[in-house]
Amino acid sequence: MEKNKNLLVIALVCIVFILSISSVILYLKYENLEDKYDDDRLYNNSNNNSSNNDINNNNDNNNDQGYIGNSKALDIALGNLNITQNDIADLSIDLDYKYNTTVYEIEFKYNRYEYEYYINANTGDILRSFKEWD
Repeated sequence: MEKNKNLLVIALVCIVFILSISSVILYLKYENLEDKYDDDRLYNNSNNNSSNNDINNNNDNNNDQGYIGNSKALDIALGNLNITQNDIADLSIDLDYKYNTTVYEIEFKYNRYEYEYYINANTGDILRSFKEWD
């Protein structure tokens, strides 16, 4: 009887483990599909063939689509911290599709931290921002 009880416990633990692993795998697959869907939405809404709108390339011609542009998006992010472009390093700005809208993803380093901003490309609203120790 004790042996059957131990086997039952082991079987239940194995089932829970397998279900947990399956859930993680499905979650990761879903995340990858969601990213691909977001990328497809961005590319299908875009008239240009370039998805990387790095500020260093002066690629600020997204105003044709009603977007605020790289420069304005950067000004919004920097204004949130009350700093200037001269204060930051390793700047990159990408046009992306996140949070069900087109956003400027702005990343830079300032004062030993790495910052990441998601700015709504149409309205200029800050949708999310992150700060992490560099």
